[in-house]
Amino acid sequence: MALTVKDFHDLVRILEEHPEWRAELRRLLLTDQLLELPALVHELAEAQQRTERQMQVLAEQVRELAEAQRQLEQPMVELAAAQQRVEQVLLQLVGWQQGEAGRREGERYERRTVARAPNLFLGGEGGTPSEPDVRRRLTHWLRPLYQRGQAPDPLGDPFLADLIWWKGDEVLLVEISQKVDAQDIRRARQRADTLREVGVKATPVVIGEEWATPESQVLAQAELVEWFVSGGSSQGFLNFRRLPFSPE
Repeated sequence: MALTVKDFHDLVRILEEHPEWRAELRRLLLTDQLLELPALVHELAEAQQRTERQMQVLAEQVRELAEAQRQLEQPMVELAAAQQRVEQVLLQLVGWQQGEAGRREGERYERRTVARAPNLFLGGEGGTPSEPDVRRRLTHWLRPLYQRGQAPDPLGDPFLADLIWWKGDEVLLVEISQKVDAQDIRRARQRADTLREVGVKATPVVIGEEWATPESQVLAQAELVEWFVSGGSSQGFLNFRRLPFSPE
């Protein structure tokens, strides 16, 4: 039998009068899947709420972790800076130790050279300007300067030479260095020039274990500075060694 509009309205009226019949009607009209849909939607909504709460907790944990990392980074930055400062101090200390070791070795080399001067020059006399006899001779030689009210500047001051050595009237003004460089050469020449200006037959000489650079030997030759370096010697140095020596 066909369902008329009147029948449909009657059905609606009856369902309104008996709400408890609606569930049974839905069970008859809808499939099991459709009937379960509201429950599934409710479960999905609850699951979404749980997910949102978990995301909020996770976000809070991420913020806490970021803050902890930020707090940790600052001490790490400070530690890295402190470590860098320590490394710089250590490098400076190592550099100072190396420089100090080099300076002390240079002083030992200079003392050994001064002590061996009679052997190096095959006789003669002299010593460092701090020795009384050498100081007296230098003072005597420089008297013309003093009488004019003059004194040599540090670069040209024979009193600052490493060694003064003589045979008769021939005088050597010697600068000593393990590595002979341009400064050693120029000091020797300028200090010998000071003695030459007052009439002393002074010859500049440099003595060392090696040349600081290949150009150093070229400079010594250009400045007319004699030398005894790396076991080799200039002709002027050899000529001085050949001079006879008679102690006064």
